[in-house]
Amino acid sequence: MEKCMLFEKAEMFTKSKLCKLYKVTDEHPSGEETHYHDYMQIWYVVKGSCENKVEGKSHLLGKGDIFIIPPKIEHMTIPSKNTEIICCEFSYEQFFPIQKRQLYTDIYQSILGLSSVWCFLDEEYDAQSCLKLQPEVSEKVRLKMMNMLVEYGNGEIYYEELIRVEIMNLLILLSREYKKSPVSVNMSALHERYKPMVDEAIRYVEEHYAETLKLEDLCRISMVSKTYFCYLFKMITQRTFVEYVIELRIQRAVELLQDGNNSITWVGFEVGFNDSTHFSRTFKKLQGVSPRTYRIMQKANNPNV
Repeated sequence: MEKCMLFEKAEMFTKSKLCKLYKVTDEHPSGEETHYHDYMQIWYVVKGSCENKVEGKSHLLGKGDIFIIPPKIEHMTIPSKNTEIICCEFSYEQFFPIQKRQLYTDIYQSILGLSSVWCFLDEEYDAQSCLKLQPEVSEKVRLKMMNMLVEYGNGEIYYEELIRVEIMNLLILLSREYKKSPVSVNMSALHERYKPMVDEAIRYVEEHYAETLKLEDLCRISMVSKTYFCYLFKMITQRTFVEYVIELRIQRAVELLQDGNNSITWVGFEVGFNDSTHFSRTFKKLQGVSPRTYRIMQKANNPNV
């Protein structure tokens, strides 16, 4: 099987680390092969139509339609003749960093739900698989997308901050529409149907975090597709599967480091890291200091350690 291409913001966001805006037409398509990326996309069809293929499902979209592609989702968009689409790509973490997601929980979950509509609505909900905007809302979206495209192209002073505000306004506007739409109800129904199964998978992760955990195994435990499992896991924990496992391991490492008899290398292996350098680097990323420095600080605060 041919490997699916990955586009990364570190390479694609050459003008701004925050985002990228551009037009897509039949003469200038984007991603002509199935691919995925580590950032989020918002596409608005200005005119014409396009076929949006996401996780093996195909959706036809026309003028005034908007669709959101979340990170790590395989997709391909094929514009028809005389089609024009504005695409806004942005770093998800810039708007919903883990440490601040509680401040935007409702908006965060709405956007996560809306961006996931394309991936898992099954046949009984397929008629509602596209969020149809009311004409007045669609016009607001069009104007915001056009304004961001112009600002990005001109690159005048403070253009990034203006675009940041516009993207957040756009996310709030779309969240409002999502909450009022049948799509929200349908996604909530699917969420409730599968949540107990995913809860069981989360319990398994918490009991076996130090072992080699494969996403495929967790999907089998929860009995849902990989895409839907990732969506539900992130919705429930507000973390990706990998983020959750790593945070569990570091939390446990912090506890084990309290005992001065435990070597740092032993602690790393005990919580599931097979490489001491990787353990130290990951620990420092989450805790702000290396395991060695952390232990020194703890000993200074508590000489009995």
